[in-house]
Amino acid sequence: MPTHARRRLRLPADHQSPAHARAAVREVLAEAGLAELLDEALLLTTELSTNGVVHAGTDIDVDVQVDDAGVTVTVTDFHAGDIGPATRPDHFSEGGRGLLLVDQFASAWGTTHGEDRKGVWFRLDRTPPSHTEPPASPQRRDWLSFLSETSELLAQSLDPELTLALIPQLVVPRLGDWCAVHSADEWGNLTLATWLHRDEGALPVLRHELDEVAPRLRDVVTSRAPITLPRPFEGVAVPLIARDQLLGTLSVGRHLDRLHSVDEVAVVADLARRVALALDNARIHAERENIAQAFQRALLPAKLPLSTGLEFGAEYVPASTGTDVGGDFYDVFPLSESGEWLVSIGDVCGKGAQAAALTGLVRDVVRVLVRDGRSLPRTMELLNTTMLERGDGKHCTLAAAIVTRSTSGVVELELCLAGHDKPVLLHEDGGTTLVGEGGTAVGLLDTVRTPLATIRLAPGDALVFYTDGVTERRRGDELYGQGRLRQELAGLTGLPAQAIASRLRAAALAFSPEQPRDDIALLVLRNPG
Repeated sequence: MPTHARRRLRLPADHQSPAHARAAVREVLAEAGLAELLDEALLLTTELSTNGVVHAGTDIDVDVQVDDAGVTVTVTDFHAGDIGPATRPDHFSEGGRGLLLVDQFASAWGTTHGEDRKGVWFRLDRTPPSHTEPPASPQRRDWLSFLSETSELLAQSLDPELTLALIPQLVVPRLGDWCAVHSADEWGNLTLATWLHRDEGALPVLRHELDEVAPRLRDVVTSRAPITLPRPFEGVAVPLIARDQLLGTLSVGRHLDRLHSVDEVAVVADLARRVALALDNARIHAERENIAQAFQRALLPAKLPLSTGLEFGAEYVPASTGTDVGGDFYDVFPLSESGEWLVSIGDVCGKGAQAAALTGLVRDVVRVLVRDGRSLPRTMELLNTTMLERGDGKHCTLAAAIVTRSTSGVVELELCLAGHDKPVLLHEDGGTTLVGEGGTAVGLLDTVRTPLATIRLAPGDALVFYTDGVTERRRGDELYGQGRLRQELAGLTGLPAQAIASRLRAAALAFSPEQPRDDIALLVLRNPG
């Protein structure tokens, strides 16, 4: 049977991969006009891709093929081994339901095995073959659609607080009159995290009653199994388990006019699995984000030093507030007690852990070599050799200067530029000049040229270093550019160094409504006179 549409993609072992897999399936089905198969396809794709990411812990390949009669989706992971039978697990177990759902809803399904991989494929036919069971009942299809939509909504949030707030909104009133989520600490102690009642006026009463039911929820923690809640609660409480870790409990109260049906209890159990995984993904993302932010802070001075007769000011705006660490940095480092300083600003290509590690290497190598008495040009040569020996193809632009202040009040800099933009000298009268001599970025060529320039700051003068996140900030096809930077600086004469840095940061951000595409780093030295 000819294939009319096909998508193949490889996705990383990441919490966002099931969402990308669903998007591919949705796109192909929309292109082929098979919207009637969308709910089942999205649910089964979610199950198989989540299994690959969470349980196999490897990248996954997703292959979506559409023909005249339906769609075939294959999800392959790269962890060799048995897939396991599609036996019916306990309703409340964390794993084992993916293949059960495939067995229930797919027109046909099977497995594939390779030396270093295994996969599961399922087929959904537009018209079920005559030998199969009748199509799912309207109520079952309704629950299927609900679980598919729930997976989509939960996948969109990586914020733990927002994910928690979303859970009761999904449950009430669809599955019951009220819902409560308790979070568990590492010792299994429960804390009420969020709750909701279909009648807002009943929230205070529900809050009080949840305190009374707390001892009953301990049974869920110890047994990791569901319990029924007695009067006046009359509902069900299930454990929230992800990656074999107990995250808390999900409690759902009965409907006003009836108890939960068997199907509804099963849906609550399935929802609890999805909720637990979403909460754990959000927790992992938040931990990684905190680590990234701590790493980013460690690459910058905790605070700028105070020096008699010399002012420092700096601003830093990361392009990403997520788990990526930027490659821009600045540094102010004392070389002697007599007022000699090493200042530097640089831009390492790339983002993430590798760029951050290289940023720390560049900063520390420059510090050590200059403090050991090497000249700045020689420091750049040795840094270039070090980066080339790493063999990862990374490079860095860098501006570094050794700063001294004479007894006559003149601040003098020995400035070395390794592929970095020339800093702007702001004179006391408002004039601006680009200073320094251009050189070669480090980490690209076997030899580098980094000539030394001597710059003098008279009383009232300021020297402004910046990275290309400032000058290349974009508004449509227009760049902020050095011209605007110098024009903005002309109106900042007489201000302290930190005020100059802050005003430049605000001007660059105000230039475009978009979030910065590149990190912004600013370092200002000023001779106050």
